[in-house]
Amino acid sequence: MKIILRLLIVISLVWITARGAIYLLPGDPVDYLVNESLIQVNDDKTIAEIHKRMDLDKPFHQRITSLPDGRSLINGAPIAPKIKSALTHSFTLALYTLFITIGMTFGFLYLGYRSERWNKAWNAVSIFLASVPIFISGPILLSIFSLKLDLFPATDHPILPSFCLALYLTGFWFRSLSQKITDYLPTSAVAGARSRGLDEFRVFIFYLIIPCAGSLIRFFSSQVGSLLNGSLIVELIFKWEGLGLLLADAINKRDYPLIESGLITVSLITLISLQIGIWLQLKLEPKQQ
Repeated sequence: MKIILRLLIVISLVWITARGAIYLLPGDPVDYLVNESLIQVNDDKTIAEIHKRMDLDKPFHQRITSLPDGRSLINGAPIAPKIKSALTHSFTLALYTLFITIGMTFGFLYLGYRSERWNKAWNAVSIFLASVPIFISGPILLSIFSLKLDLFPATDHPILPSFCLALYLTGFWFRSLSQKITDYLPTSAVAGARSRGLDEFRVFIFYLIIPCAGSLIRFFSSQVGSLLNGSLIVELIFKWEGLGLLLADAINKRDYPLIESGLITVSLITLISLQIGIWLQLKLEPKQQ
């Protein structure tokens, strides 16, 4: 019950902030749409209908608490199918990114676990990966692999945009997880397992990673927001038709109902994934309760 209440409170705050930011802007939003020729109007009746659809005829407190119209303000198309299609593409990109990032991160962690020299080397590499912005690495990868080598058509397959985002996330994830494992190592059974002559890979998996799986799962669940936020830039660079590209297009066109629906969708997914991670951590690590 507390989790549901917490979700409702946070979602309500996000919703009120998003609605309030739009309606607190100076001037009439409909005037912007008409003057920039984003929507076509023929008479005052049409303008009045648009005001009604945007709840501009209501008091301020009712504007920020009311639900948006379920149709695009620009072309009148239903919003739900657009959100659903964009979410499908974004989840595909996030799934590929998750697998690539986890593979790279745990590969670096294992090499760092085996050798202090490798650990220092990967720490330096992770700093470099985390410091290179996506808007720099993205065009470089796009130029090399899509334009010159023609290996991954960016708009047809998620491998290249996922790899671009994974490089950036690996830098942060390696440093964070490396610190978690380092803190856990003195209290782990690694030394005892090594003394029994067990294979180093088995020791790494069964005596180091699995015992702190709850903390790792919670960390990964908290990174869904990073995946979605990072995918916004990646989708713009690689023209991947996900939620980020949809929101960017809606913002450029001032399609307010679509913007509001997209923001609340991202917030809801982020909060739910975080709560699932907390629940899984408590199940896997009861001592955290």
